[in-house]
Amino acid sequence: MVYLAIDGGGSGCRAVLCDAEGRELARAEGGPANIATDFAAALESLRGLALRLIGDRPLDQVRAVLGVAGANLSGAAPRLEAALPFRAKVVQDVTTSLRGALGTGDGIMAAIGTGSVFARQLGGQVTAIGGWGFRLGDEASGAWMGRLMLNRITRMLDGYAPLSPLARAILADLGGGPGLVAFTLQKTPADHALLVHRMAAAFDDPLSRHVLAETRAELRAAIGLLQTDPPLPVVWLGGLGPTLALTDWPRAEPLGTALDGAMAMARDPATWAA
Repeated sequence: MVYLAIDGGGSGCRAVLCDAEGRELARAEGGPANIATDFAAALESLRGLALRLIGDRPLDQVRAVLGVAGANLSGAAPRLEAALPFRAKVVQDVTTSLRGALGTGDGIMAAIGTGSVFARQLGGQVTAIGGWGFRLGDEASGAWMGRLMLNRITRMLDGYAPLSPLARAILADLGGGPGLVAFTLQKTPADHALLVHRMAAAFDDPLSRHVLAETRAELRAAIGLLQTDPPLPVVWLGGLGPTLALTDWPRAEPLGTALDGAMAMARDPATWAA
């Protein structure tokens, strides 16, 4: 038996193949795979990456776990499982991230990058909140913070507060109010997240202070919803997680990556018991 783990996302995929003893046999990267936005392209990317690693090994001897963006949509996971030529378990990427970060222990994961998602593992049960995407949520994420910056600038333009130096600089770069509106209509979540870098050299600016205060409030609300008494340790992941980490609760370092989590699940007999 060989075990395949894939960490699939909208920006690209990573995969590793191990033998029954856990020794790494092969590792590779592939193209993007979001089964929510483009199932056919995601299937092609994931299947091609998997078969490249499996090589000429018998497909009936493969057990694969795929943590894939969009797997929480109704019917998406079983549809992908049925389309792959080997036995596979498809789960949300948050599930494999949580397993990688915490192993089988109890704790909370705050994954904050361009988007955001929060999850708790307690007694083997997983509870996830957030992850609704840029249009509906992703609170405290880079994209959300960038959008909040622009929203706050519109309030300043309307006279609710004076325009701060940072707000004036951003307006000048974007082309004033019309340019700000055009940016929100044309740019991606990643583009919005890049605006947050402007705060790095202007933490004392009123705009930065407002955005950081709102971000911390969202983090406290999300993690507070998942917390227990006594409090669980929090693992902060993603490009912004360690930077935004709060000291309200015990902090833990991640044990591994989402790919490690997918491999742990693939090699766990409980994954294939059903």
